[in-house]
Amino acid sequence: MIAVFIITAICVVSVYVSYVAFRRGFTRNADDYFVAGSSLGYFVLIFSLLASFLSAFSMFGMSSLGYRTGFGVLFVLTVNLVPLGFIWYFMHKKTFILGRVRKWVSMGIPFGERYGNSMRVLIPVVTILASIPYLVAQIQGIGLMLEAMSEGLVSYKLGLLFVPAFITAYLIMGGMKGAAWVNTIQGLFFTLMVFVLFFAVMMKNGGFGPTMDLVYDKHPELFQLGGKGGKIWGYPMIFGFAAAMCLGCVCFPQPYMHAYASRSARGFKAMLVSFGGLCILIITCTTLVGIASTILIPGLSGVEADKVYGLVSAAVFPSWIAAIIVSGGFTAAMSTVNGLVFGNATNISNDLYRLIQPSAKPPEIVKVAKISVAAIMLICVILAWNPKTPVAELSVIAFGTIAVTIFPLWGAYFWKRATQWGAVSSTVVGVGLNLLFYIIGGKGMVLNPQSSLFELNGFLVSMIASGVVFFAVCLVTRPGETEQKSLALFFHEAMDDNGVGSSPARTVSQPGQAY
Repeated sequence: MIAVFIITAICVVSVYVSYVAFRRGFTRNADDYFVAGSSLGYFVLIFSLLASFLSAFSMFGMSSLGYRTGFGVLFVLTVNLVPLGFIWYFMHKKTFILGRVRKWVSMGIPFGERYGNSMRVLIPVVTILASIPYLVAQIQGIGLMLEAMSEGLVSYKLGLLFVPAFITAYLIMGGMKGAAWVNTIQGLFFTLMVFVLFFAVMMKNGGFGPTMDLVYDKHPELFQLGGKGGKIWGYPMIFGFAAAMCLGCVCFPQPYMHAYASRSARGFKAMLVSFGGLCILIITCTTLVGIASTILIPGLSGVEADKVYGLVSAAVFPSWIAAIIVSGGFTAAMSTVNGLVFGNATNISNDLYRLIQPSAKPPEIVKVAKISVAAIMLICVILAWNPKTPVAELSVIAFGTIAVTIFPLWGAYFWKRATQWGAVSSTVVGVGLNLLFYIIGGKGMVLNPQSSLFELNGFLVSMIASGVVFFAVCLVTRPGETEQKSLALFFHEAMDDNGVGSSPARTVSQPGQAY
């Protein structure tokens, strides 16, 4: 029963923080609601972005994946997270600069200004499709853990309705500013809880070394790569997972939203460069907790293994402390849900609705965003009603789907020869192949190396095909009027600076162009 009280308290506090943001006038206009008035400083930026990505996937999913598949997960993390911050900064520096001077608030706007309205519509649609499995994974993790922590007092399905209702309330109320402050508080809390659990689990058997020795004695296959012992971590699998996760992180809505909300260039750089290091530290701990749990909580498999984070907490702590520890995983899931739902709601209202209703006023745009928050949350709860796929696998499917948009993003900022047709065709081919592989062979064909695909994962083949199509089509098609006109903005000499000078906007800005 104490677990239910703790989770309820966290939800109530989150709503209160958002309410304070609302009462202090942080959402008095559309700019405040969508990008927090570009006012977020270093500390809030770093922990808000960290919390918006570290999720049920990072807490429950990665501990489950470590439990089921072993040390190969750590190779994925290294290949993924070590270069991530630098790739992120390289790809999104222009997002920050142009977003400030052009007053961008959504993902589709930069693609629209560079390629035209076809990409401005396509990007939010693809983002929603990719976000759904990731959001379902977070909500699924919330329901599973709440059921386990309450020992069945709160059923899985009741948990799906309980926590998302609070998330919807504080997103609708507080906007980006409220979400960022909620994320920051939740990020600090779950980071502390991860470290507490890690050291407690390792000390249960005398420390890290003795614990891993015991695991090796009982499960030597968890330490093997190359597909041995029936495990999945061959080298193509490691590279495929890492590529999808790294490039998918770059292409999700969170980096766009935090770039627009950053107060300064230094804060933006600190946020992205710090992200990879903090992530790898935290997720390594949760993965190792999962591996160590094989000797404390044996016999779990499939979706049931997603409960190992809560079960091992109960095995090493008194019930009330275990409830606090596991509630850290809830805050991680909540913060990711609010970041991703808010990003998609922003895209729907500013990229889709605004094109349908170009005369819509800011209050109407904000209203559409709030309705979209509730609608997205409801759809994800419905899809999570009967869980069949573990949290980690759902999340990687999402990363792999969105990763194909890396080529149009790169072309927009760094290749003058990029064309609308190249961007559209590569995105359609990449997403289409992901869906085709899933229809033909299910999640196994998307996630696991296939002999029919040269021992590569389905989503890695999709991404390679998307890149080939992008460059080929761009080279055989001519840049249209929109692409040619955009060069003066996207390749202005000020783009080589780290500041946020207004000269690019002055060069091409015309009435109605800045959003």
